[in-house]
Amino acid sequence: MPANKKVGISDIAKHAGVSIGTVSNYLNYPERVSDTLKTRISRSIAELGYVPKHAGTQIPRSSTTPVIGFIMTDIEHSLFTSIFEGAQEVCEDHGMQVIGLNALSDKQRQSDMIRLLIQMNVAGILLSTVEDSPDDVAAARAANIPIILIDHTNPRDADPVCSVMTDNVLVGQIAAEELIRTGCRKLAFLAHSFDYESVQDRQLGVQKAVMLAGGGVSVEIIDSGGLYIEDGYESGSRIAKRTIDERPDGIISATDTLGIGCINAILAESDIRVPDDISVISCENAKTEPVGMLPLTSVEPSAADIGRKAMTQMLDHIEDEDAHVHATALIKPTLVRRLSTKH
Repeated sequence: MPANKKVGISDIAKHAGVSIGTVSNYLNYPERVSDTLKTRISRSIAELGYVPKHAGTQIPRSSTTPVIGFIMTDIEHSLFTSIFEGAQEVCEDHGMQVIGLNALSDKQRQSDMIRLLIQMNVAGILLSTVEDSPDDVAAARAANIPIILIDHTNPRDADPVCSVMTDNVLVGQIAAEELIRTGCRKLAFLAHSFDYESVQDRQLGVQKAVMLAGGGVSVEIIDSGGLYIEDGYESGSRIAKRTIDERPDGIISATDTLGIGCINAILAESDIRVPDDISVISCENAKTEPVGMLPLTSVEPSAADIGRKAMTQMLDHIEDEDAHVHATALIKPTLVRRLSTKH
């Protein structure tokens, strides 16, 4: 652990080989943890030098434990559960708790949950939304509840709030540059839901990398018709039927599911080799079940860092609303190389 890096409960959990929830119970409800796990966690705390930080933040809303509400776009996507873990870590370091609600990508359901959290008089709201939600933001602000947007910027004409998001332009740029670095010249961006801000930004990043590469590198946009594995499979099947002169030699998939389906189709329905003939890289690195024929190279959003940063901004807002400055924070992604691309 670098000397300048703050040790959090996620670091303790990883070091001890237990869940974040188990570490939380050790710190707050030790009677719920077995003696064996207590020993492991205690050893990790000592070795990493973790110091709980329950003192300091004063939340004047209630004499009970302050609660933050996190509305997730879709709880089945590991991006949001990882963001939740990062937010939970900061909350528990400050004597707070976070509860998660699943909007199931439904705008009306999301709005209903905003109003539920307002009725609960939570200390703050983290909102992950796939589209502009000025009414939901305004409802929270009218109730004097701090709200921070996750992975979405706030419209310019809406009430000012903070937002924390992956630098999705950089995600697309890193993915394309990795393919170009390994010799790919005919790229394809495989995606759907082009009205999603994250998809738009990833496409911009891909196009930026192609432009910077100069002549000899091109990119085509392929609409997969959906974001599921079967959509990726159908797209991969169509690509595999192209002639060698027509098909791309590098594919950037907007999601892991599209990339997995695309690889499966190419390998199952043709003699095209991945990555020798076509490299495939994804823009997510979600925690999915191993359903693919080949491990997928991905550009990984630092989801837990998004949660940590969002809660840090939330605490700053709660502690001194008048001095707080609303801002958009971009979290840098990282490249995870696997077997679906040439190295």
